[in-house]
Amino acid sequence: MRNLISHGLRKLVRNEDRYPTGDRKAKVISIATVKGGVGKTTTSVNLACGLARFEEAKVLLVDLDSQGHCSTSLRDSLPTIGGQASLSQVLLSEEPQELLDVCVTSGVRRLDITPNDPDLGEAEGRISQKIGKEFLLRDALKFTRTHYDYIILDCPPNKGNLTLNALLASDSVLIPTDLSPLSVQGADELLGTVMTVNERLNHNVDILGVVLTRVDARNSTMNQTMLDQIKDAWGELVLDTQIGINTQLAKAQLAGKPIFDFAEKSRGAQHYRALTEEVVRRLD
Repeated sequence: MRNLISHGLRKLVRNEDRYPTGDRKAKVISIATVKGGVGKTTTSVNLACGLARFEEAKVLLVDLDSQGHCSTSLRDSLPTIGGQASLSQVLLSEEPQELLDVCVTSGVRRLDITPNDPDLGEAEGRISQKIGKEFLLRDALKFTRTHYDYIILDCPPNKGNLTLNALLASDSVLIPTDLSPLSVQGADELLGTVMTVNERLNHNVDILGVVLTRVDARNSTMNQTMLDQIKDAWGELVLDTQIGINTQLAKAQLAGKPIFDFAEKSRGAQHYRALTEEVVRRLD
């Protein structure tokens, strides 16, 4: 019995010793949607890079999607990775762990990232067996968030356990959507989920806003019709910045670079810089 009690105390002391408190207090932002293909990861990656580059902030990009598209989008600037713990191991560990254990420094100045973790798909189901399953990620950010100015959480395109963990670890959520009816419906569904989480789990994640992506300037009449309906429904939640269709964004992903490094003067880069500035204004 004495050994069991000592083990519990050692767990508490060791965690405090391993993770000294930093001098920052990160604003944690979830990028979430329930429909894929709307530019969620593109937004996560380029918002994180924009905050690091233009705001000179220390940023952590957390890839919660088992497809690992954040790492793919930045692979040109990532070191060879191996040997360290994975994000799923941190979330499923019986002993308290921190995301600091899995962060790696990217080639983008002031930007760290959690590497691709294919086991997150399996972890999604196993999380449901954990006590306090909704708060695993929040607890794993306790010390980590004191070492960053912003933490961007790229969520899976669903409302599963990982997305729920992200919402409960976040201060705010940004919802990307294109102007297709199914995407807009998915964004509306996620807005409802955020309100449910706040009410039932006594949380207070703010809705930072809805950002329109993949906007095709050639379909101005259709776009305006959808935009009028969206603004009637969501009002000021709709961000002023719109991310237009731009081939340079896809080419940047293929090259494994942020748009600011791949094509700094492109419309895609201009749009994501404007989004970065608007996000900072809304947070402030």
